[in-house]
Amino acid sequence: MTIMKKKFTNSFAALLFILVFFTCGAAQSKLRAGVGKSDITPPPGTPLAGYGARAGRPSTGVRDPTEARAIVIDNGSEKLALVAVDHLGYDHAMVERIRSIASKSTGIQPDRIFVMSSHTHSGGGAYLEIFPILAGKFDPKVRAFYEDRAAEAIISAHGSIKPARIAIGAGEARGISRFRSSWPPDGPVDPEVGVIRVDSAETGKPIAALMNFAAHPTVIGARNFEFSSDYVGYARRALERMAGGDVMAIFANGAQGTIAPHAFQGANEWERAENVGTILAAEAYKVMLTLKSQDAVEIKVVRNLFQIKPQPPPRFPAAVQFPPFYETEVSAIAFDNRFAFVTIPGELSSILNNQIKARGRLLGFDKTFILGLTNDALGYILTEDEYRHGTYESTISLFGPAFGSFITSEAFLALEKLRPVEKKQ
Repeated sequence: MTIMKKKFTNSFAALLFILVFFTCGAAQSKLRAGVGKSDITPPPGTPLAGYGARAGRPSTGVRDPTEARAIVIDNGSEKLALVAVDHLGYDHAMVERIRSIASKSTGIQPDRIFVMSSHTHSGGGAYLEIFPILAGKFDPKVRAFYEDRAAEAIISAHGSIKPARIAIGAGEARGISRFRSSWPPDGPVDPEVGVIRVDSAETGKPIAALMNFAAHPTVIGARNFEFSSDYVGYARRALERMAGGDVMAIFANGAQGTIAPHAFQGANEWERAENVGTILAAEAYKVMLTLKSQDAVEIKVVRNLFQIKPQPPPRFPAAVQFPPFYETEVSAIAFDNRFAFVTIPGELSSILNNQIKARGRLLGFDKTFILGLTNDALGYILTEDEYRHGTYESTISLFGPAFGSFITSEAFLALEKLRPVEKKQ
C-alpha cells in the first residue's frame, strides 16, 4: 500500500506540474499578427464583372487598383487568415485553391483561411464558366490569377507576423445605406460598423484596421469600364489617412443583399463614392479611437460544411446548366466569448441579418457581425416571404425559397457551438 501510494503521489505531482506548466504557458501566450496585400487587377481588356448591361465588353483602364488585403492573427493556439478581395465574388472552388496554396506556404489550416469578397461591380471578370453576360467570357488563366494573388496576400501577411495587440468594437454610419428591395416597403437597414484594430506591440501604433459594413459597392454604375474598388477603396484610403502611420485598412462587407449605398452628395459617381467612403471611414476611425487593445485573446472557430441543390426560379434561362449540388460552408469566429463573426456564402437579406444578430445577443455575445460573401458567392439569400413576393433579388436567387432559412439555421448552429460557456443554461 505504501509503495502504491508513493507511486500515485509522484505521478500526481508530475501530472500537476505538466498541467501548471502548460496552463501558464497558454495564459502567457502573446498575440502575433501580420498584414499583406497584392494587386488583383487583371490585364487591360479583361471584362469587368457585376452588371449585365455591360454584356461582357472589355475594360478600358484602371481607375484605382483592385486589391487583396490580408491579416493573419495568431494567439498561440489558433492562427487565422482573413483576406478581403475587391471582387464581385470568389466562389468556393476558388477559395479552396487559395487555401491550398496559402496553407502549404504558411502552415495555416485551410479552414482557418477566410476569403471575403467586397462585391464591387467594377472588379475583374472572366472568371465564371457560366453567366458570361455578368462577367464576360471565361478565361481560366484570369481565374487562376485572382486565386494566386489572394494567396500571395496571405503569404505576405504571414511573413510579416510580429507581436501585436487587438481591440474590437462597433459604431454606426447612418445615412449612407438604404433598403433597396421592393418588399417589404419598410425593410430594415443595419448601419453598424464593426471594427477590428490590430496594433504593433512594439510601437503601440495600429498596423491594421478592419471595418465591416453592409452596402453594395455599386455607387459606380454600368457605364463605367475602368477597374475600381468603388466606395470601398475610398473608405480604405480615407481611414489610412486619418489613422496615419503604416496602418492597412481592410474592408469586409456585411449582409448587403438588399442594401444599396445612399450616395447623396457629389457632382458625379466618383465624388459620390468618395463621399460614402469618407463617411464610413470617419465612423470606423471614431471607433478605433475609443478601443483599448490587449495582447492576448481567446479565439474559437467552427465550420459547417454542407451541400445544396440548385433550384433556379421559374423564369430563369433554361440554357444555364448547373451542377447537381454545390458544396459550401458557414463558419463562425469568436473572440474572447464576446465578439462573434459569422461567415455567409452569399448576399444575405437584411431581415435575416437582424435575425442572426439577435440570436447572437440571445446566446450571450456582446456583438455579432456578418461577413457576407465569405468563402463563396452563391447569390441572394432571402426570407421565404421576400422570395414569394417576386422581388428583383428573388428572380436571380438560385437555391429556392427555403435557402435563406437554411443558411440562417446553419448560422444559428455555428453560434450555438461557440456560445460563451459561462452563459449556457
